[in-house]
Amino acid sequence: MSGYLSDRSITHNVGRRDGVTPTANDHGAAPTLAEDSARVAEIVRRQYGLDGRVRALPGERDRNFRLVTEHGDGYVIKVHAPGADPAELDLQDAALLHLAGHPVPRLVASLDGRRSVTVTWDDGPRIVRVLTWLAGRPWADVEPTEALLHDLGRQVAGIDRALRDFTHPAMGRDLVWNLTSAPRVAKLAALLDDELLPLVTEVFDRYAEHVAPRLAALPHQVVHNDANELNILVDDDGGIAGLIDFGDLVWTPRVCGLAVALAYAMQGHADPLRAVLPLVRGYDEVAPLRTDELAVLFDLARTRLAMSLCMSAHQHANDPGNDYLLVSRQGVAEVVRKLTGTSPDLAHFALRDAVGFPANPAARAVRRHFTSGAARPFPMLDEVHLAGRHGERTPEGVRLGRDLRTDGPATVRCPLPAVVHAVRGDAVTLAHRTEDGVPFWTLYRGLAPAGPPRPGGELAPGAPLGTTSGTDLRLHLLTHLPDRVPDTAPAAEADLWKSVSIDPNLLLGHRGGSAARTGRDAAALAARRRTNFSRALGLSYGEPLHIVRGEGAYLYDEADRPWLDLVNNVCHVGHCHPRVVEAVSRQVALLNTNTRYLHESVVEYAHRLVELLPDPLRVCFFVNSGSEANDLALRLATAHTGARDVLVLDHAYHGHLSSQVALSPYKFDGPGGQGGPTTTHVCELPDPYRGRLRAGRDDDLGPRYAASVAAHLTTLASRGLRPAAFFAESLQSCGGQIVYPDGYLRTAFEHVRQAGGVCVADEIQVGLGRVGRHFWGFETQDAVPDIVTLGKPLGNGHPLAAVVTTPEIARSFETGMEYFNTFGGNPVSAEAGLAVLDVIQDEHLQANARARGDQLLAGLRGLRERQPLIGDVRGEGLFIGIELSLPGRAPATGHAAAVKEAVKARGVLISTDGPDGNVLKIKPPLVLTEADCDLFLDVLADAMIQVEAHMQ
Repeated sequence: MSGYLSDRSITHNVGRRDGVTPTANDHGAAPTLAEDSARVAEIVRRQYGLDGRVRALPGERDRNFRLVTEHGDGYVIKVHAPGADPAELDLQDAALLHLAGHPVPRLVASLDGRRSVTVTWDDGPRIVRVLTWLAGRPWADVEPTEALLHDLGRQVAGIDRALRDFTHPAMGRDLVWNLTSAPRVAKLAALLDDELLPLVTEVFDRYAEHVAPRLAALPHQVVHNDANELNILVDDDGGIAGLIDFGDLVWTPRVCGLAVALAYAMQGHADPLRAVLPLVRGYDEVAPLRTDELAVLFDLARTRLAMSLCMSAHQHANDPGNDYLLVSRQGVAEVVRKLTGTSPDLAHFALRDAVGFPANPAARAVRRHFTSGAARPFPMLDEVHLAGRHGERTPEGVRLGRDLRTDGPATVRCPLPAVVHAVRGDAVTLAHRTEDGVPFWTLYRGLAPAGPPRPGGELAPGAPLGTTSGTDLRLHLLTHLPDRVPDTAPAAEADLWKSVSIDPNLLLGHRGGSAARTGRDAAALAARRRTNFSRALGLSYGEPLHIVRGEGAYLYDEADRPWLDLVNNVCHVGHCHPRVVEAVSRQVALLNTNTRYLHESVVEYAHRLVELLPDPLRVCFFVNSGSEANDLALRLATAHTGARDVLVLDHAYHGHLSSQVALSPYKFDGPGGQGGPTTTHVCELPDPYRGRLRAGRDDDLGPRYAASVAAHLTTLASRGLRPAAFFAESLQSCGGQIVYPDGYLRTAFEHVRQAGGVCVADEIQVGLGRVGRHFWGFETQDAVPDIVTLGKPLGNGHPLAAVVTTPEIARSFETGMEYFNTFGGNPVSAEAGLAVLDVIQDEHLQANARARGDQLLAGLRGLRERQPLIGDVRGEGLFIGIELSLPGRAPATGHAAAVKEAVKARGVLISTDGPDGNVLKIKPPLVLTEADCDLFLDVLADAMIQVEAHMQ
């Protein structure tokens, strides 16, 4: 904090109102400054119990001071001007109290608990308030990066979200800096010079015409309203430290506060609008913007800039000797100049596109006009060859429109009822309307007009427009008519322009002539994902990978760099195994339908699965995912038992459906969880390393851990209830790759069956030979379940899952309500499943899982001898966990995360899991080779050395 004592920096916790600067006395070395500082020091010592060095700060009307205590704590003392409205000051105080916990100054109460005190000053009584000092540099003193702009948007939105339910009697005060006061401030525009006057006048005219009529319908609330370059503080790590100066708080349309932030963040950029799009995205991530707010946001930001220029001119007129006023407005004026040539409509489209909406909202109606059959286009050319594709990347940029190629000069005819909009050289623009009256346009370049068509003239379909002037005619189908229609667009603006110039094949109707998929680089993919995906769906690694293909145990990124994949247990027999690819391709070209018809593939697949399972498991149900499988298993169990209560293991995860979240402590007791339902009973996790009973110390771990199951069953029985089921992964994955102690499942299953419940083995992550010694995980426990659920590996990436149960349980499900799953067991999925089983058998992948698992476990246990950070190594086959622990078995969560990233930096992909996130998770495709294992062991050893050295 003490490092920010320069004359520029010390002003920042005071802030300013834009266009208003400190008075001449504030900048001079007036002889009363030292006396005032001493007076303030005595006031805060007596009234607030604060003692320290006091220094005067600049101020507009108020006297401001900074106090630093001997311990380095900082405070801002505001001695308000005579006549300061106590209601407005109370508004600020109430807002700061409401924002407790947010990055804003904290109001300091006096010794007797008051928010402010009144003291006698030379010019009369003044109100004194004390705020905490926020450390940081003003935005004006830093180079804003895209990440910083994004963070600013999130911080402004966070303040807005916190204030949305805040009310105060003074919030509706008449404030000239409220953007709704623009018409009043516009009267000051006459004070501007001849260059700025027309620019500012256009902004205010646009406000009156486009913005003012829409304001009443927008969401209103109290906003900060002054996020300018001196009121935003940046920390040493390059993030937003906080927001200060709440003197302009006001009740207004919510979007006005964001518009203020945009206006000042635009300064210093060659392309002001594009520069601040990350700020808008950041805001929208925290406080989603409505489409009607986006429609006025650009104009409101320009209005704030125009108001700033007018207020600055007004102040200079009242203080003509203060040339600093003219200097301070230079940045604002420069932004106004740069934005003058920006189309408000295209700006609106850019803002919509930035947060994930289709850029031009009218594009939907135009597309619908063609796809619904309402438009009946007349052929433009008798014979045409299409050249180039709309949306494809070229060296010049992303192509817009379509080239129509003819063998020579040819007559071009009007395709739809039209009015000639413009004729310029070899370009003709026609205006059209949908049946709902939505305007759109067609643009023809490379045309020798016939006649030529006259602007304003009406044309019927089939009317001649002219002839092709060469062999190519460029056609655009436009949903908006900008001043200039480009034939290519920068990749960063492709989505915007493809919403303005849409696929011409809607008009042409050529088979196979649709637009190209433009494609995006990793940064653009991540940005679009943030706007069109829920942020509840995460990405792996600090720097996400852009993966484009896979082969065997490797994934490949857009630069064709290979990544050894040790975490993907979905592609069980290797990424893109050629036999699976061939089987799926062959069947999808032949037939895909549902199971209401007889088909060889699904019947054969069911028979093959049953051959691999122990008796009496022989009745199959096919679904599309593990979550569906576990949901169906729950239905089977409740139908068979008539009960509703279910026993599960702590930290278990059984799927993302609501019914399965209710059975998953990993979810309902984790971040965002709300606890489990009363019908879910959580049993102790049999963890031999970190649990209550530990290997090497305690005996009979399996049966003794199973006593937790028995205890829950006893409690249910005492209430006259029986269990529907006991759900357990055969080896627990999300709990930290837990290998249960011998006898656990067998004993637990006995308890459950004696109480009248059924036993469900969740094999979704561990089945199909992964554990090496056995084909199924439950076989390692010498146990046979009543229901088995299968998922991830069955289709090697194709969505295929299954439930297999006994005939008795299956009969209980036959209640008269038909069971049907549209895609479950379709021929393509069945062929994928059959190919996976064939590959496992023919390539001896179960044996490979055992051999490679033994290799890894031996290597990891050897590494543990040299690395005390490795607390435990456990696993079966290619299902392995490496638990990192600090002394006393404290979870080394931070180390595990760092190791994961360090391993990834060396080209190997793993993940972390477990209740404390300290278990390195290994569950690769079963085609892993001996060399792959050696590579990983070397990489892990290097990574751990690096992490330990860095984190000591």
